[in-house]
Amino acid sequence: MRKINIHQDFHGAFSNALGYLKDNFGQDAMENYLRRIAKNVYRPLIKELKRKGLKAMEEHWREIFDLENGKYSLGYKDRQLILKVKECPAVSHILKTGYKLSDSFCDSTRIVNETICEEAGYKSSLKLGSKKGTCEQRFWKESK
Repeated sequence: MRKINIHQDFHGAFSNALGYLKDNFGQDAMENYLRRIAKNVYRPLIKELKRKGLKAMEEHWREIFDLENGKYSLGYKDRQLILKVKECPAVSHILKTGYKLSDSFCDSTRIVNETICEEAGYKSSLKLGSKKGTCEQRFWKESK
């Protein structure tokens, strides 16, 4: 996998962009934008997911959460990769620095994950937690 560099203020800018897109162009336009991003920005991950299976997704999430000092657990159960986010570093940074947290911010994770997985023949789900910045994400091979 490639080494990723990230500036945490990206999260605040991205949150503002999502709000702007949704408010000015609608939900469908925002979702279409996110799907295009997923297909292009995550093209290497899509290829790795096809080649290595869920191990590629596991490596991706470990790299992201370790890079940003996120609080999470990651493991397998019933042939699914399960990511439990105990404290999302992106949401924490947005709230800590005073950026506006778009109501579409966490939904963007669902849309991007779905697109990556669809392109590679996998499925995903996102269940938001009761506390902001917590969730459970699941990934599995699509049955034919």
